[in-house]
Amino acid sequence: MGSKFKAGCHKVMGDLGGADAVDLHCGLDALVARGIADPGRIGVTGVSYGGFMTARLITQSARFAAAVAVSPHTNQVTARPLSNIPQFMARLLADEMNNPRGTYFERSPVLHVRKALAPTLNICGALDRCTPAEEAIQFHRALLDSGSHSVLVTYPHEGHGIRRLPAALDCAARVAAWFMEHMPARM
Repeated sequence: MGSKFKAGCHKVMGDLGGADAVDLHCGLDALVARGIADPGRIGVTGVSYGGFMTARLITQSARFAAAVAVSPHTNQVTARPLSNIPQFMARLLADEMNNPRGTYFERSPVLHVRKALAPTLNICGALDRCTPAEEAIQFHRALLDSGSHSVLVTYPHEGHGIRRLPAALDCAARVAAWFMEHMPARM
């Protein structure tokens, strides 16, 4: 099974969700080629930048059976002004926010949901100032509007990531259940 992705070490600065996504696909290709990963049961999850990458990957490839995006930034145009770390987007996208053909738009998973096929669990903290809950909410609604299966869970007393008990236990149980439901073990 060949891959359209080329392996290599790539930068992230100025190429958010570009070459770094290629590297992740290359790793998955290697795991599948070695028989370590089942190509029909690949899930993806991450928190913060990993939440963004989860959203980005499922809008760029149909290889994922299920996804869980936690505290993601999914709309780079809104993430920059809403976040308490606006310089993060400025540095990683290396473009002007008002460039409609630029990276702020091209690298916003919310604008590419029509390509997303993986059932997606979106998790956010209502008090998150780094990647505000609006980012997960936008992605969830866009997925639903495009006909994708999406569930949104907002923890009212959590910030960036789900860390406190009992929310952390509830979150872990939901993530495990999501992957078990959408990637059942093969007998």
